Amino acid sequence: MNKNGTYEEKRYEQLLVMESWCKEIEEEQRNIIISEALNYCSYYENLEVLGYLITKRRLFLIARSRRVLFDKILTVFYNQVAKGIAAYKKINGGYKHELVLVNDTHKLFRKYPFYNKYIQKIIIGQQINLPYYDPHLVRLKDQIHNYNYCSALDYAGGKSPVIVHIKSRKY
Repeated sequence: MNKNGTYEEKRYEQLLVMESWCKEIEEEQRNIIISEALNYCSYYENLEVLGYLITKRRLFLIARSRRVLFDKILTVFYNQVAKGIAAYKKINGGYKHELVLVNDTHKLFRKYPFYNKYIQKIIIGQQINLPYYDPHLVRLKDQIHNYNYCSALDYAGGKSPVIVHIKSRKY
């Protein structure tokens, strides 16, 4: 919070790796649970998702918030994921392991810094121009652009399952 009592706008890059619960739920359902949790945070917690990519075990997230601290938003996000898991569990029976939900949400994800600049640029719709051909980058672009749960869809003119704020590109 700054001197005026408002939160400074800052861009956050976070890599969240799913813990063992991801093995208990089908990939498509996991992606839906995470997408709904992100949308909840966008709608109720003023989270502006600038870019995201949901893979089999990871969530790459680039976001900002003007009113709420990012750690508080992550806590709300974890709780929403836990509620989604609980709803899935209720409909589809139990789990093989005892899953700790809302009271112990820090066990849902491991947090890591998100350093991969290539992935960051691709999921926020920026071009990567290299003076040489990089086959790794070409494969990465192709792979990311073929994910259904990625903000690259929004930047390409489509619509992904998560609310993405693409209007202001100054970040």
